[in-house]
Amino acid sequence: MKKSLLRQTFLLMCASLVARFLGMIYQTVLSRTIGPQGLGLYQMTFTVYLVGLTLATIGMNQSLSKTTSEFIARGDYKNTHKNFRLTMLIVTITSFSISLFVLIFAPKIALLLYDDPRLTLPLRFISISIFFVALSQVFQGYFQGQKNMVPSSVSQITEQIFRLISIPLIIIPLLKRGTVAAASGTVLGMGIAEIFGFLVLAIFYFFASKKPKKVSYHEEKAAQQLLKNLFVLAIPIGLGSLVATTNHSLGNLIIPRALRVAGYSQELAVEALGYFSGMALPLIFFPTVFSFPIAVSLIPGISEAIAQKQEKIAQFRIQIACKFTILLGFSVALILSLYNEQIPYIIFGYKQVGSYLSILAISCIFLYPHHIFTSVLHGLGRPSLALRNLVIFTTLNLTLLSILVSKLGIIGAVWTFTLVNTFAFFLDYLTIKKIFYFKFDILNWFIKPSICALFSYKASQVFLQTHTFELKCLIFNLIITSVLFGISLLFTGTITIKEIKPLFQILNFKK
Repeated sequence: MKKSLLRQTFLLMCASLVARFLGMIYQTVLSRTIGPQGLGLYQMTFTVYLVGLTLATIGMNQSLSKTTSEFIARGDYKNTHKNFRLTMLIVTITSFSISLFVLIFAPKIALLLYDDPRLTLPLRFISISIFFVALSQVFQGYFQGQKNMVPSSVSQITEQIFRLISIPLIIIPLLKRGTVAAASGTVLGMGIAEIFGFLVLAIFYFFASKKPKKVSYHEEKAAQQLLKNLFVLAIPIGLGSLVATTNHSLGNLIIPRALRVAGYSQELAVEALGYFSGMALPLIFFPTVFSFPIAVSLIPGISEAIAQKQEKIAQFRIQIACKFTILLGFSVALILSLYNEQIPYIIFGYKQVGSYLSILAISCIFLYPHHIFTSVLHGLGRPSLALRNLVIFTTLNLTLLSILVSKLGIIGAVWTFTLVNTFAFFLDYLTIKKIFYFKFDILNWFIKPSICALFSYKASQVFLQTHTFELKCLIFNLIITSVLFGISLLFTGTITIKEIKPLFQILNFKK
């Protein structure tokens, strides 16, 4: 990959890390402020937000990113700007319509989906976020198509800052009126933060549009042709996003209902959902700040290598990406297994999440590389196979949730997440293997890392105070355990200096 692309990937990773760190601080303070009951209500509202946003954007942001990249590669700046304006017009109409629908029918949505009228006000507030996030994604797609990650990065960080500000200014004052009011304030604060994130992107676009326009010698295309090109790409992308959103949304619908079948009261079911979706899963997904930028940059990296008939380079890129994310999964699994009570207690103030994390830790080994496999299928020009696998994954997930949660309670959701992501990893690998060969290095991907993780686990238990809940001691333990794991990986030859060296090229900003 070109150094410019690597640097943009590194920039996106750094910005995502800062945004995730701020987001974790927000999640920590929020959980301690509104508790698992409030988090549960927020997660239930968030389900409607995801569905609304998916329908509002219908894959247009990613379609715009790809078409913008193609136009700029040809020096066709006139159609680049026209393409952006058409996309913004379409998404403005769709997002406004869906936001208005949610605003008007919030009481019916609350009763129909959750049989909980308390969600009416939070649902009305969520309509603000749907509208502004949809528009923000158009700007992001436009800038990403230009390989300019700065606006998106600044916007992400701005949103998180204003979310943090909303806690003392909005959420805490509303807490006096009860948990529902505080949850409503959380959603309102999110909407206000999204408005500021949108304004940041709009300002970047305003100044970019004021720069002297480059001369374009290409004929301006008709709006109908541009729209056709956009929708040809947007429809399959939108379908994939819709399936993924359906999986998440129906999961959050099924869990509370299945918990009621298992004997939970409505309040206890919402609280359990808060522990699982609002505390445990954010800890599992936090490390994707490292894997997601790799997955994003891998698509053009593979496409470029295949187009140039350099299959060995494509194989190398896939193997390095898989190896890195699998080792990332092992390191996270090690940390969460060893400190499954201390980490959630320090962050959220609740030890109960620890029993979930001890099981969910296993899923990290398969979850992070699964994202890489999905990108590989897109890079190989087979998004239909990725969509097919996603449908299978979703069907299995929803089926297991219905069965296991109703029988085992919330721990059934924990086992479902672990089993389904493990299945998805092997399903995607076998799919790729049929169309493109790359070595499945079981020794360096699984056997050696397992030995290294076991050694680090036992050594930490012997030499460290792994049961302490003191913050300074926990931070020290996390560092020592991570260093032990890293050294053991180098000592066993699981990773080599030769493999690590290219990663540091992204820090070389010389032309």
